[in-house]
Amino acid sequence: MDNLQEKLAELKTYIGKTDEESKARFDSLSAEIKAMKLTDEEKTIFRNFMMQGLEDISNSMDVIERELRIREQLKEAVEILPLAYIARNYFGKSASWLYQRINGYKVRGKVYTLNHEEIGIFNRALKEIGEKIGSLSITG
Repeated sequence: MDNLQEKLAELKTYIGKTDEESKARFDSLSAEIKAMKLTDEEKTIFRNFMMQGLEDISNSMDVIERELRIREQLKEAVEILPLAYIARNYFGKSASWLYQRINGYKVRGKVYTLNHEEIGIFNRALKEIGEKIGSLSITG
């Protein structure tokens, strides 16, 4: 079982990597594990490992889908929105923080997007700013 655990630990390091070398090593390790004479318990461990990997991929896809929806919705408006103002006054953060979340940039190895609470805050900011702009008029 130790050999299986070692191979699974190494296999995990290649999950999600897209370069050809990593893909090849992932495939090679998978083939090695499948070729091993595994006990029923080890087969269950391997199956659970692979199922967890699929679940992780599914969760990642959900995050990417949400990120794309946010970016698509803000595509044209991002140029006219006062993002620095929104970031500072509604989130207490920098403009770059908000840009990172809107665009789903990787920060310290993790992709960050707006979570449900932050989307609510952002929507409130848009509504309040829209009301302020809508009530403005210049008289001569």
